[in-house]
Amino acid sequence: MGFGLDPRRCARHIRAMAKVAGSGPVPLWRLFLRMGGGFAVAFAVALVVLTLIADWQLGLAQRFEVEGRETVATVRDKYITESTDSDGDRTVSYYLVLDFVTDRGEQVGVDRSVDRAAFTRAAPGDTMPIWYLETEPNRTELRRGETLTGSRVAQWIGLLFGLLTLGCFWHSGRKAVAAVRARRHGAREVAQVTGIKETGVKVNNKSRYRLTWREASGREGESLMYPREEIDGYRAGSEIAVYQGIKQAWWVGDVGERADG
Repeated sequence: MGFGLDPRRCARHIRAMAKVAGSGPVPLWRLFLRMGGGFAVAFAVALVVLTLIADWQLGLAQRFEVEGRETVATVRDKYITESTDSDGDRTVSYYLVLDFVTDRGEQVGVDRSVDRAAFTRAAPGDTMPIWYLETEPNRTELRRGETLTGSRVAQWIGLLFGLLTLGCFWHSGRKAVAAVRARRHGAREVAQVTGIKETGVKVNNKSRYRLTWREASGREGESLMYPREEIDGYRAGSEIAVYQGIKQAWWVGDVGERADG
């Protein structure tokens, strides 16, 4: 009994599916990434970056505790910068140009980013307190302890990303292992395609779709996500092969054929 593919699209479909499953079993790591593991990796990278930022800010905060000096700065000027990202989102940043004199009589000028409210309140000629590092006067704080606060915020955000990383690794890893176990040990059965379902996920502004099926037992299942053209050759009523797992069946097109065929 065949798989019921549309003959006109069969060759194209086989080439497309080869990018996913190939001619043999799909590696565990690849299934992990396909099942959302990419988010775990992204969260882990963000966690590392935030940890480094928090550690750097903590060291800087300790320097302010030891060698921080307070003085009065004068607003010389203020300006706005704008940038637009690839999605068209606009970002506005606000800066004050400040001049102050250190305890050693050194004239220092710095451009400090501020929030919109502080930018609106400030005018050229205004004065405000400022803290600077004695050995690096260009390094400043506009609020005493703001560097330490920034470090603590980064630590809390890092903790959140740590929890998200663990959650994604557990969720995606559990599914990937279940799929591999089904491919290795599960019964290989025939299921009937019931259609193609659009998901709410878009990649490069293109929707992703899932192939849906019904097994002989009446249980329904669905594939991993694909661009429409990669699964468009499967029509409702055609047949596909699935491996039975403990909680669900896994399409051969997703997990690949077991090593023994």
